[in-house]
Amino acid sequence: MTTPNVVAVQGLTHRYGRKQVLGNLDLTIPEGATYALLGANGAGKTTLLRLLAGIERVQAGAVSLFGDSVRGMTLSQRQRFAYVAEGQELPTWMRLEQMEAYCAPLYPTWDAQLATQLRRRFDLDAKQKVGTMSRGQRMKAALLCALASRPRLLLMDEPFTGMDVSVRDELVRGLLDTSGDHGWTVVVSTHDIAEIEMMVDWVGFLRDGRVDVSAPLEQLRDRYRRVEFTMAPDATLPVVLPTSWVRVEQSGQRVSVLGAGIRKASIEKIVSGSLVAIDVHDVTLRELYLALATSSTARAEAVA
Repeated sequence: MTTPNVVAVQGLTHRYGRKQVLGNLDLTIPEGATYALLGANGAGKTTLLRLLAGIERVQAGAVSLFGDSVRGMTLSQRQRFAYVAEGQELPTWMRLEQMEAYCAPLYPTWDAQLATQLRRRFDLDAKQKVGTMSRGQRMKAALLCALASRPRLLLMDEPFTGMDVSVRDELVRGLLDTSGDHGWTVVVSTHDIAEIEMMVDWVGFLRDGRVDVSAPLEQLRDRYRRVEFTMAPDATLPVVLPTSWVRVEQSGQRVSVLGAGIRKASIEKIVSGSLVAIDVHDVTLRELYLALATSSTARAEAVA
């Protein structure tokens, strides 16, 4: 059976004045996915998430969540998802317990027991005022209230920015355990690629206002490889390299290649001369980002 799509975007175009941020963007995200939205600064990640959440008005194109257009969403439709963003305003005069009490009536699915569990896991004090919390504590508080509402879809925009490693790790593990246990769909935009690699199973690369590559992470890892080899002193690389070689780094006779469908046999045929050693490695999410978010050739290969 085909997994239904929680997010469906078609022909989305968005401008700020004369500047076009998103252009004819298409995107689908299946139910139950933990989806990483990756791209450089200014690529439009924040704008896209705000459009999904209904914070920004859709100017052109179609955006739907759970099959319903985000244009004029009803209260019950909005209660199915939660949005958490770095730097979002929180009621600083409230204690955490007051913020939880304020949010609880807004969501029929609010889970007080889950809120208590998350408060303990995140080491938060229910009596502490939000205004006296550190940056990391505020993000934990925001995530607590988002997760306690038991959203079917959680949208997160740069949730780990500026946090120390231990706080980021705790947030990621708490999010991973909670969303995984309940089968929620999570969409996260972040620059902390290494931190989310262990939790995501889908990934999309936003560039030039479009998502040209969107696929299961394992599918991309099956297609791409990093090959390192050492050439004999008399061996050379061809003047024109294969288009499937996305990134090539060479230091003397030592060469590292990142590309699609690369195998030992293909390397041996391409190099003029003998090889001293050759090793094939699986790629990391960071390597995929460097390839697919920056290389037009790699993006074309991935879409093909």
